[in-house]
Amino acid sequence: MDTKNNYRPLSSQTSSLRLYEDDYEEISRTCRESGHKPAEEIRDLVSEALSARRNRISGVDEIIQKLNQLLEQNQQLAEQNRLATERYEQLEERSAGLKQGLIQNLREFYAILLETLSASIGARRLAWNYVAHTVLKQTGFNDEEIKQRYEAEKKAWIDEKDNIARALEEAIKKMPPQK
Repeated sequence: MDTKNNYRPLSSQTSSLRLYEDDYEEISRTCRESGHKPAEEIRDLVSEALSARRNRISGVDEIIQKLNQLLEQNQQLAEQNRLATERYEQLEERSAGLKQGLIQNLREFYAILLETLSASIGARRLAWNYVAHTVLKQTGFNDEEIKQRYEAEKKAWIDEKDNIARALEEAIKKMPPQK
C-alpha cells in the first residue's frame, strides 16, 4: 500500500513486535524494493492481512448462503421425487387392479364361450339325430352308411371343439395368475 495516498487516520498507539527471522528477511527485502520504512511496510502488511481476513469471512458467508440455497433446492427436489414416487405407486396399484379385472373378464368370457360351444355341439347333435338322419334314411342310405357318416361328422365336431378349446386354454395360460 502506498502510505502517501492513504487517507485513513493513523492510530496514535504504536505496537512493538518481534518478527520471526524468516519474516524479517522478507520484510527487509520488500522495504528495499518499495522504498518504505519497515514500520510502514509492516503497517501495510497488517492492513492487507486484516482486509484479506475480512474478505475471507464474507466469502465464507457467501458460500454458506449458496450452500443453504442448494440445500433448499435439494429439499424441494426430494419432495418432488417423493410425490412422483407416490403417484407412480398409485398408478401401479391402479394398473394391477385393472389388469386383474381384465383377467377376470377374460376368464368369464372363456366360460361363456365354452358354454356357447357346448350348446352348438348339442344343436348339431339334435340336427343330426332328427333332421340329417331322417333325410338320409329317406334318400336310401342304410343304417351302417348313416352311422359311418355320423361318426365322421362327430369326429370333425370334436376335433373342431378341441382345437378351439386348446387355443383358448393356451391364451389363458399366457396370462399372469389372478391374485
